[in-house]
This record gives sequence, structure tokens and C-alpha cells, in this order.
Amino acid sequence: MSAPFRYRKLGYVALGVTDVKRSADFARDIVGLEPSGIGENGDHFFRCGPDRHCVVLAPAKEAGFKRAAWDLETMEDVDRAFHHFDQLGFKPAWLAQEEKAALNLTISPAFRVRDPFTGALFEYYSGMDQTIVKFPERLAKIQCLGHTAISHPDMHGAIRHFVKHFGFVVSDYVGEYVTFVRAFPNPFHHSFGVGGSRSGKPHFNHINFMVTDIDDIGRLQYRLQRNNVKIVFGPGRHPTSDSIFLYFLDPDGMSWEYSFGMEMFPEVGARSARSMSARPEDFDVWGARPDPEFTRNGIVETA
Repeated sequence: MSAPFRYRKLGYVALGVTDVKRSADFARDIVGLEPSGIGENGDHFFRCGPDRHCVVLAPAKEAGFKRAAWDLETMEDVDRAFHHFDQLGFKPAWLAQEEKAALNLTISPAFRVRDPFTGALFEYYSGMDQTIVKFPERLAKIQCLGHTAISHPDMHGAIRHFVKHFGFVVSDYVGEYVTFVRAFPNPFHHSFGVGGSRSGKPHFNHINFMVTDIDDIGRLQYRLQRNNVKIVFGPGRHPTSDSIFLYFLDPDGMSWEYSFGMEMFPEVGARSARSMSARPEDFDVWGARPDPEFTRNGIVETA
């Protein structure tokens, strides 16, 4: 591990959307997330567990990735992370108490840092405010927010940068297509990924939710069909993480994913990263093929 702090999990993802009500309806009625509040600026918050939110949908002129927030193991890890990025010259900035309260981070210190390589914004904290109200599982038994990914013209350079400076650990390389990394010591095969750019510049790749029942994948497939939501990949099984997956588009054309099952890594003695084939015949165990719009739409907000 190259960073002096330890990750607990991917805490939440903030996405910019062009019609926040339309996207909020999609998150509730298609994805199955539970609404958990509306901010002063019109941000819509959603949860899939005891944390007060796992997704923020923010009004934006152009849809895309706003930031990913990382939940670290301890508050001391947050301090170490801030010092680490400060020493690198990345100019991290602490969040004011008012903004922390709006983001359900009333106790934890929290800061943001913009990655100079990709332009992506990341937030760091330790422990979000929680609710005792059980997630209702209206549409699916969502286990958690699983991972997110962006794409970049220099995918391998971005991965080297993230491994060196952000403490991520590579699980698998898939040719020039995508590289999966885990937020050490989180055991999931990947919490973040960087794909090859489809546009010659950084752009959003996808957001994932892990479900606890394979039936949730099947139910989603027919729910998408009934509501004329485009499926862009799957159902299938990834040869990398061994996850059963289904990708679909939100109202702005950004890719969302349900997945069931995933390879887990021990903290000590984990296998080495593999170089996997990205040939079409090797891309999915079941023979699924991605639609051209798969992981194509959405910017990476860089300012």
C-alpha cells in the first residue's frame, strides 16, 4: 500500500443531472433507492442502507460525475490522508461545518481534493450519520453501493497515478478497456475503476449497486423492459470479478449497474493482478456484448 491511510468503503457518489426530478424518479422507481432528503441547492439524496445517503443527484447543465466520497476507517486516517495530499501539493481543503452537516457528516472531519491527473474530485471522511430506519427493499435487496468508474485517454497512466498517490491496489487489467482497483483494505474486487476514454477526454463510466439475490437481476431486467429503460450490457457474468451484472441507462444516458456476487480479497496474501483479454469473445462468460452507448455518456466535472 502506497498511502498512509486505510479505506473502509466507497461512501457515496455525486452525479450531476440535467432534470433532477426526472432522475430522482428514476433512482427511486427503477433503481430502487430510498429518498433521504433534498438539499438547499436542489440536491436529491438517496440511501440503500443505514448511512443517510449513498447517492447525491445534483442539478447540472451537463450530466456527469461530480465526485466520489471515500469513507476511511478512522478519523485519524482522515487527518493522515489530508496531510498526505497536502505534502503532494494536491491542495486538499477541509469542508466547513455547514456543508458537512448538509452532507450528513456532522461528527467526522471531511475534506475534498481534486486529482491533478484526471481532474476528478474526491472527498474523504470517516463515518456518516446513520438512521435506524431499515432500508425498505421495495424493489430489490440492495446490499450496498459497490463501485464507480471514470474513463480517461491515458488509462494506464491514470492507474499508475492512483496506485502511487491514492493507495489503490490493482485487481485486474483488461487490455486497453478498463482496469479495476480496490480501496485497500476493502475486500471487494474493485471499488473504483478507470476505463479507456470513448471520447478522447475524461468522461463518466458507470455507478454500481450490489444486490443480495440473483432474482434481483432478473426482476430488474423486466422492470427495465416494462419502463422502456435501455439495457446496454447483460445480463452476463464478468470473467474478472465473477459478478453477474446488468447495465442500463439513466435519463441522461449515463450507465448504472446492478451486480450479484464478487470476488473477495484477503488483506494479507491476496493474489496478484491479472492481465485479462479484452477480445469480444473473452469479455463476458455468457457471451453478452455491450451496446455502443455502454459507459459512454456523462462528463467528469473538473471545476
